[in-house]
Amino acid sequence: MPQNTKASPAFSRRRLLQGMAVLSLSAVCSSLFPAQMAAAQQSAESGFVATSSFLVSRPASPILAERYYSALCRHYADFPTRFAALKGYIATQNFAHVDAFLRAVDATHPLFQTASLIIASWYTGVVGEGAGSELIAYADAMMYLPTKDILVVPTYGGGPDSWGWDPAQKVKEKGEAA
Repeated sequence: MPQNTKASPAFSRRRLLQGMAVLSLSAVCSSLFPAQMAAAQQSAESGFVATSSFLVSRPASPILAERYYSALCRHYADFPTRFAALKGYIATQNFAHVDAFLRAVDATHPLFQTASLIIASWYTGVVGEGAGSELIAYADAMMYLPTKDILVVPTYGGGPDSWGWDPAQKVKEKGEAA
C-alpha cells in the first residue's frame, strides 16, 4: 500500500516557522517606535497634518509633521494657541486654496504670521531663528521638490558615512601655507 509522504500544502513545518517569524518581526517593529507612532497620531489628531497640507498645497508627511509641530511648540510657547486659531479660521472660512487664504488675511495679522511660520518651516526644513534654530528636515525640505528629479540635494560631505575636514579649518590651513 503506497503511503503519502508529501506534507499537506496548507500546513507544513516550514509554513509554521515562516508564520511565527512574520508574527515575531511584526511584534518587534511595533514595539520599536511606539513613541514616534503615538506622536505622529497626536499630530494628525491636532489637525496639523491637514492644515499643513492646505498651507503648502501638497500632501504632508505625518512623521515630519509631528517633528515640525513639536519643534514649533518648543520654539514658540504660544504656538498651540496660535495654531488652534489658524485652524479654526481656515475651517470656518472654507477656503478652496491657500492663495484665497493669503488674499483674505492681511500680512500683519497674527493668522498670516502663523501660516507663514508653518510654510517657512516646511520649505526650509528649519524651525526657529538665529543660532537657536533647529534643523528638522534637510533633504526632505520642500524647497528641493521642484528640482528633485534632476538635482541631488547639495551636501558638503563626501557621501553617506564619510567624514571630512571642517571647511573653516581647511581655509585656515590654506591661509597659513600661503
